[in-house]
Amino acid sequence: MQLGFVIDHTRCIGCHACTVACKSENQVPVGDFRTWVKYTEGGTFPSVRRGFSVLRCNQCTEAPCVEICPVTALSKHKNGIVDVDPSVCIGCKGCTHACPYDAIYINAESGIAEKCHFCEHRTERGLAPACAVVCPTEAIIPGDFHDPESRVSQLKRDGDLTVRKPEAGTVPNVFYIGVDSAGIDPGETNLSKGFIWSEPPSGEREAAQRFEAEHSTDTARTTYDVPRSQIWGWRVSGYLWTKSIAAGVLPVAFLAQAMGAQDAPIEAEFSRFIAAVVSLVFLGITGLLLVADLKRPERFLYIFLRPNWDSWLVRGSFIILAYNAVLVACLFVGSWLLEWAAYFLGGWTAAYTAYLFGQAKGRVLWMRKGLGVHLVIQAGIAGASILVLMDALGVALDPGLVASLPGILSACLGGHLIAALLESRMAPKGREKEYARAARLISHGPYARMHWGAGVVLGIILPLTILADEIGLLPAAAILALAGLLIEEDLFVRAGQALPIS
Repeated sequence: MQLGFVIDHTRCIGCHACTVACKSENQVPVGDFRTWVKYTEGGTFPSVRRGFSVLRCNQCTEAPCVEICPVTALSKHKNGIVDVDPSVCIGCKGCTHACPYDAIYINAESGIAEKCHFCEHRTERGLAPACAVVCPTEAIIPGDFHDPESRVSQLKRDGDLTVRKPEAGTVPNVFYIGVDSAGIDPGETNLSKGFIWSEPPSGEREAAQRFEAEHSTDTARTTYDVPRSQIWGWRVSGYLWTKSIAAGVLPVAFLAQAMGAQDAPIEAEFSRFIAAVVSLVFLGITGLLLVADLKRPERFLYIFLRPNWDSWLVRGSFIILAYNAVLVACLFVGSWLLEWAAYFLGGWTAAYTAYLFGQAKGRVLWMRKGLGVHLVIQAGIAGASILVLMDALGVALDPGLVASLPGILSACLGGHLIAALLESRMAPKGREKEYARAARLISHGPYARMHWGAGVVLGIILPLTILADEIGLLPAAAILALAGLLIEEDLFVRAGQALPIS
């Protein structure tokens, strides 16, 4: 069985009865929506036409929210419905980013992810979902797509139906008849200067969408939509930065020692010890940031107690746990085996976030090709910079290690610069247009001044210049590199959420 909807927009009158019925039936909080009606207007005066689009969860066959959920709180039932188990959800918000249709929200009171579940409490008793019952024009048609005799199967077989974002590969089970393409593709509309019955976006989301409106040839505009906000903020940006340091310090220390003259065994032993301590401290901060960002932090152990091994949130957590064990071992002994384990697990600690972001199919900017390699390079920058600052503060590091740091930092900054310059070319396959819109926000839009000025010039080019001309200012280069890294990672997180995805 695969339950789903056909929504006939030749009948829809934009009355919002479905939204109200859904809220009443499922006690949806004010400001949140499981189904909503978006208004768009196309054409030029006097030939202007308003379109309605009923948006909701698509009960996907290949549901990305199920894949990313670290604790199996989301699952696909035998009837095809994707639902959330409220007793398990940890409020990590991964599912909200995995959904390309913006159909999942976090209940502010309970901290639990919620979404359309096809009114499963009704369908179990043979009743239609509340939205379909109240629709005055019978525009919302529920049914089983695996039943060839059902009305939805007949409409799918006989009609010219459309789905939202087929390029996302989710195989959605909500089909549309006669819907304006601008209503289901946010890339085809611009932000109106005035909304009806609701307030338009504000802050940097408004700035991003105004930039798109000014640099787009699209004639359609959004005149009514539900409010959205950035879901991941400074804690996630901070996690990327502290994880880069944790993943980079010890491997860079080992690499620098291997490159330098090993003529100070006591200092070499101490360097390994202090590098492991620093990595452990920043790995601990990384963990605290991750737990603090959960809406239900008291449930964080569920990641280990009932893991979903398809989720890179889980895989990353176990990678961090293994790397932590290597760091602890390096406090007491040194061996070639531990050194190679630090390289391997440190690299994976840095890179796994790229695969996690790759599961966030709603945020195409984060799905950037080559992100894993870039994150390893960033860990190299962070690790080398911290070691440079430790030496400047008088920590007795191995002289051979210290002598190798400028070369390692320069090489990593060069790789970071190349990755920044190639960012616009790294779109995931099949979603190039959507990626280009988001990447343009960083290269030419409201984030461009901070990106090029602080992230690239102050965070990459100036440190490279210092490294090439004046070794005496090496600590300044390290500080600038760390600051630039934090700025770039923060912009990446924010810009990925700036444009509407529904």
